[in-house]
Amino acid sequence: MPLYYKQCRLVKRTSSTTAVELTSWIPEKYAHLHDYVQLKQADGTFVDGWEVTCVSAERLQEEHLPDSHAMIKGHKKATGDALPKLR
Repeated sequence: MPLYYKQCRLVKRTSSTTAVELTSWIPEKYAHLHDYVQLKQADGTFVDGWEVTCVSAERLQEEHLPDSHAMIKGHKKATGDALPKLR
């Protein structure tokens, strides 16, 4: 059975007046409006408290998800940002 993802807008409130927002592809089974999810960090730990505030109608299978690392690398190469800096 293929695993599907949906693009969601997530918000984590850091205080009563400030919040952090991001957009991420999360597994479809967790992509429910106003539910709270945990996000996996680079070190493998999870941080909870992210509210799903918007869910896209589009769904993608895992193998079709965009590779953000490859896109950033391609952008840097195309714009010259990947070149060594002149001193």
